[in-house]
Amino acid sequence: MYKNRLGFSCYMMIILTTLTASEVARADLLLDKVVVIFDGSKSTKKDVSVINDNSDERLFVSVEPFEVEAPGTKDQTLKAVAIDDNPAFLATPSKLIVEPGSSSVVRLLNLQPESTQERVYRINFLPIQKPPEIDDDVDEGVAPMVEILVAYQVLAIVLPPNPEPKPIVTRTGNVISFSNQGNANYLLTDGKQCNPIGSSKCVDLPGHRVYAGSSWSVELPFDGPAQYGLRTQSGTRALIVE
Repeated sequence: MYKNRLGFSCYMMIILTTLTASEVARADLLLDKVVVIFDGSKSTKKDVSVINDNSDERLFVSVEPFEVEAPGTKDQTLKAVAIDDNPAFLATPSKLIVEPGSSSVVRLLNLQPESTQERVYRINFLPIQKPPEIDDDVDEGVAPMVEILVAYQVLAIVLPPNPEPKPIVTRTGNVISFSNQGNANYLLTDGKQCNPIGSSKCVDLPGHRVYAGSSWSVELPFDGPAQYGLRTQSGTRALIVE
């Protein structure tokens, strides 16, 4: 379960508002997953459970989907998903109420399963204040206060019908560069490098998802070989970089 952090891509929102004391959100937001993969032409819907871990307070959540354009490149941008006559992707509902100690479902819909290009989305799950129209316990006293809202962001990846990552790995000195000339992403996990002089001293290396058409580099602390797990849709294999 994922609690009080923004899943795959973390952020914290601090909002200065004028609120009544009874309006301060104390409910705890959890999600059952933060990465969703649509992996085939029949993969058109995935559900994310939104859980209220507070036994006393209702949880009010806003759901905001964005398409990631040029993911993993210097030109990467987020574009709000528009609801038009022919949407490629939807997250529904856009707002929900989760009763204390219970859960609700947000459905992610891939409406263009035959797309030949990998598509990437990020969906924000943001706790919000109780809407005024359902506030039946009004407190006349107001006071300015700083409210910290901790949200999640779910990563949704729509794979093409025949996903084929093509990793290209090069090393120059102590810098390893990874690129991807395929049509689907691959994930670098469990990176590690040991000091060739004293092999008992090892350092964990950062992981990264390398999207189609993008590249990423990591600087090594030592001169010796490094290793990663390279995960694709067909499984994970060991990658040794000399």
